[in-house]
Amino acid sequence: MTRAFIIRPFGTKEGIDFNRVESELINPVLDRLGITGRTTGDMVAAGSIRADMFERLLLADLVIADISIHNANVYYELGIRHAMRDRMTVLIRADAAEVPFDLKTDRYLLYDRDSPAKAESELQAAIEQTDAIQRTDSPVFMLLPELKPVNPEVLKIVPPAFAEEVKRAARYDDRPMLFRIPIS
Repeated sequence: MTRAFIIRPFGTKEGIDFNRVESELINPVLDRLGITGRTTGDMVAAGSIRADMFERLLLADLVIADISIHNANVYYELGIRHAMRDRMTVLIRADAAEVPFDLKTDRYLLYDRDSPAKAESELQAAIEQTDAIQRTDSPVFMLLPELKPVNPEVLKIVPPAFAEEVKRAARYDDRPMLFRIPIS
C-alpha cells in the first residue's frame, strides 16, 4: 500500500486556508488512489514530533509539499526529503509568494486558494504520472548521480519500549524473554 506524507503549513496563513487545501484537494485525491498517510497533525502520543516527521518523510512513498508561502518548516522538511529519497515528491502551490530561487526550476501544480478542489484532476494526474515514469525528482540525486537513496525498510523506527525490553533480555541473557515481548 502506498503511503503519503503531506508537508504544509497549518491553519490559515497569508490568506490561504491550508487545512482546507488538504481536506478539499489533497485528501480526496489520495483517498481515490487508495493512498494512506497524511501529516503529523493526527499524532497525539507523547514524544518528539520531529522523530515522527523524520520517520514519515523517509518512509513515505509519496510526499506532497505545499510551497505556496515562505514557510521555514516546509522548506526544512522538503530539504530532508530531497536529501534522503530520490523520487515521488510533488510540489503544489497557490499563487501567493514568489517561488524561492532554488525551487524555480521545479514543476509544481498551481491551485486556486479559494477553490482548491478545482485542481483535483490535475493533482491526481501529477501523482499518477510521477509514479509511472519512475524518474528522479530530487535535485540532490539529480546533481549527485552516484548517491544512493536510503532503503526505507532499514529506517523503520523501533518502538522505545520494545528496544528497552530487548536490551533487558540481552542484559540478563534471557533469550526466551524475547518471545514474550509484545510487538505492538
